[in-house]
Amino acid sequence: MEIREVIERLAERYPFDLQESWDNSGLQVGDPTSEVKNVLVSLDLEDKGIDEAIAKGCNLIINHHPYLFNGIKSIDLSQNFYKKLEKLIKNDISVYALHTNLDLAKDGLNDNFAQILGLTDIKPLESKEYPGLGRYGFIEKRPARDFLKFVKEKLQASGLVVYGDTKKEVSKIALCGGAGSEVIEEAIDKACHMIITGDVKYHDGMDLANEGIIIVDPGHYASENHVIYKLAEEVNEIIPGEAFTYDKGDDFREFY
Repeated sequence: MEIREVIERLAERYPFDLQESWDNSGLQVGDPTSEVKNVLVSLDLEDKGIDEAIAKGCNLIINHHPYLFNGIKSIDLSQNFYKKLEKLIKNDISVYALHTNLDLAKDGLNDNFAQILGLTDIKPLESKEYPGLGRYGFIEKRPARDFLKFVKEKLQASGLVVYGDTKKEVSKIALCGGAGSEVIEEAIDKACHMIITGDVKYHDGMDLANEGIIIVDPGHYASENHVIYKLAEEVNEIIPGEAFTYDKGDDFREFY
């Protein structure tokens, strides 16, 4: 089986034509006609992840976040960013990214996010023809602080930044993996009690929480890393080899 065939199978579930216009999902590095061996799935392209791929005999890395995003005018191999590229090429490792197509697709990142937090009656949060950014659903009514402890544990987050009144009870929950500040107002319009998303700016958190919603920021990483395990299971169903995951953990982010 060629590498391109693995990606084509995944693209049936997470079509590349779903990706946002600014995105760069797809082939990042390598030869898609190579025969696939083993596969490593990770959130970001990390040096340690590449080393893990080499050790596990992987010739394909699937990341959520694209390694190459902006236009490149020169490649200076003395820079740490491009040393990764050199290591990939020398070890015949191809890299693909499944980014906003994975975010937006049905049964993709955000549906997985909702499921691991135990939401029921899950619906798209963003008003679009196709399931857009974010989801919302319901939990059994419980104190917000109890649910926050559950969220932190399930996402294996180092910490949560929370805006709003955590003394009340919650049952209608919105979420958006990654940077989802743009859909907080959608959650407010749908009368959600809480939204969980990453990269919330100070003024968005302060101002929008005044509308009565609790805004929870577990960090970009913690809100998305769960999806690598889902992807690895799906890749294992496709390839003749084995799929592994590389998880750097949320300890790169410390709270004092």
